[in-house]
Amino acid sequence: MVTSSRSKRVIIVAPKSTGGNFEYVAIPRQGPLYLSGALGQWHGDYLYEREVWYEDRCGHIDPDKDLEKADILLVTALINEAPRAYQIAREARQHHPNLPIIGGGPHMSPLADEALRFTGMDAVVQREGEDVIGPLCDLMLSYDGAERTAQLRKFPGIAFLDESHYVENARHGVIPPNYVELPDFASVKDLTPANPLAAGIIETVRGCTEKCTYCQVIQQFLGYRMVPRETELRRLAQLHKLAEDGLIYAARDGRFSVFVSDDLHPPPLRAVKYRDERLARLRNWKGHTEGMWMICQTRAEIGQDPELAEAMVEAGFKMLYVGVESSNAKNLALVKKRQDPDQVHKDLTKLNELGFILCAMTIIGLPYDTDESIMEMARWVRTVSRYQTANWLTPLPATVNWHGLAPVDEDGSILPPGKMRPYHLYTGRQLVHRDERWSLQESRDLFARYTRELRPVDALYERIFRMFRSKAYYETMGRRQAEEAPASAVARLAASVSTRTASAGANLTAALARMSEGVSLKLNEAEKTLSAGIADIASHAQVSWPTEWRESLAARVRGLQETASTKLAELRATVTANVTEARALAVTATGDARDAWSSRLEELGHTLSSKAREVREALLLRLKQVRDSVATLRGDPHRSLTAKVGEVQEAFARRLDEVGEAMAALVADLRATLEDPAPARQRTTPSPS
Repeated sequence: MVTSSRSKRVIIVAPKSTGGNFEYVAIPRQGPLYLSGALGQWHGDYLYEREVWYEDRCGHIDPDKDLEKADILLVTALINEAPRAYQIAREARQHHPNLPIIGGGPHMSPLADEALRFTGMDAVVQREGEDVIGPLCDLMLSYDGAERTAQLRKFPGIAFLDESHYVENARHGVIPPNYVELPDFASVKDLTPANPLAAGIIETVRGCTEKCTYCQVIQQFLGYRMVPRETELRRLAQLHKLAEDGLIYAARDGRFSVFVSDDLHPPPLRAVKYRDERLARLRNWKGHTEGMWMICQTRAEIGQDPELAEAMVEAGFKMLYVGVESSNAKNLALVKKRQDPDQVHKDLTKLNELGFILCAMTIIGLPYDTDESIMEMARWVRTVSRYQTANWLTPLPATVNWHGLAPVDEDGSILPPGKMRPYHLYTGRQLVHRDERWSLQESRDLFARYTRELRPVDALYERIFRMFRSKAYYETMGRRQAEEAPASAVARLAASVSTRTASAGANLTAALARMSEGVSLKLNEAEKTLSAGIADIASHAQVSWPTEWRESLAARVRGLQETASTKLAELRATVTANVTEARALAVTATGDARDAWSSRLEELGHTLSSKAREVREALLLRLKQVRDSVATLRGDPHRSLTAKVGEVQEAFARRLDEVGEAMAALVADLRATLEDPAPARQRTTPSPS
């Protein structure tokens, strides 16, 4: 038996992300926080000092130097993080041969044999680990050699190697979702007011009510377990305290973002028991979520549940990640996604009307997909959501696809038996299994074409995160310089403030002028594109149709022209009115008034975005009506005209998207000017971006 001091140091590592969803970089996952909390509350043979090392926040851990004083190493990973997790464990074993190493998480849990043999880990935890980790760490520190192996054979819920023989001890039942009541943010390495979290994160339920075949959650978190109501409120209070202490990034007005990280926070209407309980809880959140800008994942059916949707609005939910997956009914049925594309369209339209910012999550490469249907989905999904995510169908451990789809190697050939899969490619950006429809490179090219049509939410998070981290860095450097040379720093600061105050109003006014001119330029281009398209449609329509058909089409085209004239004029007026109002405030955008101007800038962005979306939807609806009218006809001339209307529709949609992107870019330009109102470089022509 091993004997030593009672206080032990545990390092918990989440490896650096290698691609895929960027929110994993901006918002750390919760698993390590709950494991750390479990060790903190464990009353066993040892006391555990914990450090949670998120490589995305802290940089790469050096297994040689950074583990010198560690007593135990815990490593978790998602599938595309597995190469880095395996590297950390192997190097830790190389430099510290006697260090106990334990793996776990959604990748290693179902692939424990591979993880153990490749890395030399001592054990891998199966599924959830809060109830296991304390006694398992005690065991690892109290025994070694044959004694340890004998103890591990009696330990439930883990896998290990007895010499070369793989042993897996089943676990029975599930743990309460509040086994650890509060996640252990205090143990996160380098979490300070100078380097806060980009957003708060809260877990209110584990598991899912659904059975989608592509998802790991069903096997990783069995059942659907809601945490007690009082635990939810305590976790919300914890986030408020973190924000007050500067450990969660907050806007100037004190608001901060909170991700409800459950895979399905509000259950659908058909899950009556859970849905009714969630409704009651949301109403009970009143007064506990003030100042929170909340985000969660949901199904589109919430659009059919106005009572629950309204409660979400009242509780502060602003953004919804909606599992759209596919616009093909056969695909949805095949993956057991219980929804109908036509109803999804209606549901998303309703959620937009309720004011939610929607991020539609999509999967491409499903069995009934073609190049054409994938690109058609891209065009459709932008009409019903502000942002989107995109992933190639990717086999994940513990899903039916893992063994049902033949994995390929890095060159696209079938993976030889016994060879480890190229996990670094499992980012959802290309095929990782054999599919006769596409080669590996063709899948990458198609993914690029598809995402070019979207507004990827990852790009949004990446911009915010880079800006946020850059700001934190410069603030830290500024404080360091001030500490090293107070008098000099104060003098430089005074000179800087004087210069910036004098130039702020002028530069903001100039930025507003660029915005007005740039958006106007894009609107002119869009209007010209539509006018040319209408003329083209009219010229193609000169065929020998019956009079009533020609008159019907002519009426539709006139309706399109009238709507275009009205809606584009409304958009111009909205831009002009808002820019005029903003100019009036620009001259006061220094000192205390800057916070108010920043808030006004946010309103400006939302107003213009909302109006642009309204114009886009109205005009594309009119074009669709024209196309539908033509589609009811027969014969080659009619097919030619149908194709022509489709071309006009796509060309005009691209132009409208350019208008929206120009407005977004210019609002960002204004925000940058507000944050750093140094004199801008001279521009000879107005630029929309």
